[in-house]
Amino acid sequence: MSEKLSKQRQVAAFVAEAATPSDLDAIRTWAGKLLDIRASSTSKLAKAKAAVSLTASSKVVWPVAKMVAKEAKRIGWDDRSKTARLGLGGAAVGAAVFGGKSAGIAALGTAVGVPLWVVLGAGASFANVLIEEVTRRKTKIDGASYTVIDAERVDPN
Repeated sequence: MSEKLSKQRQVAAFVAEAATPSDLDAIRTWAGKLLDIRASSTSKLAKAKAAVSLTASSKVVWPVAKMVAKEAKRIGWDDRSKTARLGLGGAAVGAAVFGGKSAGIAALGTAVGVPLWVVLGAGASFANVLIEEVTRRKTKIDGASYTVIDAERVDPN
């Protein structure tokens, strides 16, 4: 279980580090609203519709897709030798000529699958980790050195 949480934390940390400050706010709001939908007492179908609608109307999908594409380019292209790039180029041409129709379906499935996983499946822990990492990153950007969780004023006299 801790290995799964560690991988979730790595993904969340990557998203938090790659996001712009305005994207951080949008991601935090989106994940929080998904958890609110999950906690609601509506039917699973209503939760699914609400999650997909929220994701479609939020400004999260495009920034996260750009982050993932940038990282995939780095791993799949920038960090490869010329020989590997030639092989990947041939595979890309083959996919474009023979199998490009399923790429759009895969992208749509990811955009719909993640919010459904959070709301209906076991993704609540990931949403919480994502909110935590985004909040940590936002705090670093804003310059605060600490976060007050619960405080009581103490009279020094």
